[in-house]
Amino acid sequence: MSSRSRLVLLVGLIVLGAGVYAIFVLLRDDRSDPAPTARAYLADWGDSDWDAMAARVEQPPAGFADAHQQVVDDLHVASARYRLDSVDTDRGGSRAVARYRATLHLTGLGNWRYDGTLSLHRSGDRWLVDWTPAAIHPDLREGRHLERTRTVPTRAPILDADGKPLAYGRPGRIIGVEPQAIKDLDQLKAAFQQQLHIAPAKIDEALHAPGVQPDHFVTLTTVDVATYDRVSPVIYPLPGTRFRDTFIRGGPSAAFAAHVLGHTGEATAEKLADLGEPYQVGDQVGLTGLEARYERQLAGTPSGEIRVVGAGDKTIKTVGHIDGHKPEPLRTTLDPKVQAAVEAVLGNTERPIAIVVVDKDSNVRAVASRPLDEFNRAFGGAYPPGSTFKVVTTTALLGAGVTADTPVECAPTINAGGRQFKNFERSSLGRVPFGLAFAQSCNTAFISAASRLSNDQMTAAAEKFGFNTDYSVGLDTKGGSFPTPRDATEHAAEAIGQGRITASPLHMATVAAATIDGTWNPPVLLPDASSSSGGGRPAGGALGLPTARRLHSLMERVVREGSGKAAAVPGADIAGKTGTAEFGEGNPPPTHAWFIGTRGDLAVAVLVEGGGVGGEVAAPIAGKVLARLPG
Repeated sequence: MSSRSRLVLLVGLIVLGAGVYAIFVLLRDDRSDPAPTARAYLADWGDSDWDAMAARVEQPPAGFADAHQQVVDDLHVASARYRLDSVDTDRGGSRAVARYRATLHLTGLGNWRYDGTLSLHRSGDRWLVDWTPAAIHPDLREGRHLERTRTVPTRAPILDADGKPLAYGRPGRIIGVEPQAIKDLDQLKAAFQQQLHIAPAKIDEALHAPGVQPDHFVTLTTVDVATYDRVSPVIYPLPGTRFRDTFIRGGPSAAFAAHVLGHTGEATAEKLADLGEPYQVGDQVGLTGLEARYERQLAGTPSGEIRVVGAGDKTIKTVGHIDGHKPEPLRTTLDPKVQAAVEAVLGNTERPIAIVVVDKDSNVRAVASRPLDEFNRAFGGAYPPGSTFKVVTTTALLGAGVTADTPVECAPTINAGGRQFKNFERSSLGRVPFGLAFAQSCNTAFISAASRLSNDQMTAAAEKFGFNTDYSVGLDTKGGSFPTPRDATEHAAEAIGQGRITASPLHMATVAAATIDGTWNPPVLLPDASSSSGGGRPAGGALGLPTARRLHSLMERVVREGSGKAAAVPGADIAGKTGTAEFGEGNPPPTHAWFIGTRGDLAVAVLVEGGGVGGEVAAPIAGKVLARLPG
């Protein structure tokens, strides 16, 4: 090899070596930069790894871990994040200040953010944190710690139609059990079911909820003092029962619009899991009804302060604020006088009954359901409407030319598609005017007359009264469903409100309301809530005033001379329709008792579940309600 070649090779090796060294310098840690140490320290802090943090501290004090854990405990820190913002190093390259941004999520309050600093110095080829309590927060010193406050706002009221509070606060009692103290679980379940209508399965669910310990207070229900006084002679002596004082909301009585207003109580573990932040153990929350469905609107959110506290728990400085949201009231269309009238009629009955009162525009003025369990039959029940549906069928017949004087045959039975149909309210009347057949609720006459109606005519009439319309009043709501008849038998059954037709008492109240002025409107309970009707109120149905007047005249005859005499109110113009609706199995099958009717600009629907004959059972209840309504 020539000397020139050897020179070129030597130069190449030098250049290659320089490149490799440069790469090595770039890839290795820059021992002059404190940022990696500060960043790692903050990451360990966010992970609550006190040992890893201490390893990056110059001579950490004995209480290093305790000081950090105390912050977590005192502020109820659910999670924390610390982000490095900047690092300044002195000219000598031996000392540095790292600035960070802390975000602490505080259970039951939300996020608190603050800015802090870390002092670091270089020790050999390492950077270490010079730790003092000020590294946790700039205002901390020896002998000081952080505390928080949490202020829950006063719950906003549920209002009546005039904007006045419907719910009143009053003392109550939380009734629960201590699992390890229960001696006879079966006896306890039986007593709670009998006295408080709490199903045994619900008690099992509460006792086996996640996290429940033998010595825990397990909440089962919250009641007002009057209810507690009634049940305590039976419940209190049972081994394992436990009680706490509380403050509850509700109407003037425990039953007053109970299924609509709902009730509040201490949040259970299951409820907290559903609600999430910013709720915590011990909070009073809505458990049922509007109180639960509109919990966040009515409750708002808590506010709080973070304070530096010194000796004697003296506040030295407030270093943070978390602003909550103001609770907002919820307005309803309920009329407390009308509601009181309905409650007076129902009293303490445990019979399965639902009553709904609406005005001519279908604003809900009163609603009640018994028994006082969690099922709101008035809104959420779907039942065959029976002969109350004859109001709808009659609308189709009137449109087809039938009048009150048209002769119809009210035979004892009639065959439709191979099935025999009979009458409920009365036996056969023979050949009579349609108006009398309507008044006496003659099934066979209706089936015969409706045989001339097409499925389209039947469906059109049903949909004028809101059947097959999707709506909600802000709580679980069933409307009215009218499936197209599949054959002659079902056509006949649906003409008298049987077959696959279903409706809630709420919906049938709107059917009655439509006969007042000839317009069907979907029901409204929450006039200011856009979601109350499923994202916008559906369009109403137009019967026309002439049709409404003819229907009203026919319905007056039901109360004056027909199957609804028991609903009459002396001196008042009452119009209505009875209904007896078959359901289930049996020969004969059991029946629901119905009545729908009007007085002035108000309409009522009464359902007695499994009650029997509408004219004998539902009509008298409706009469008592109508007697208490303004004319």
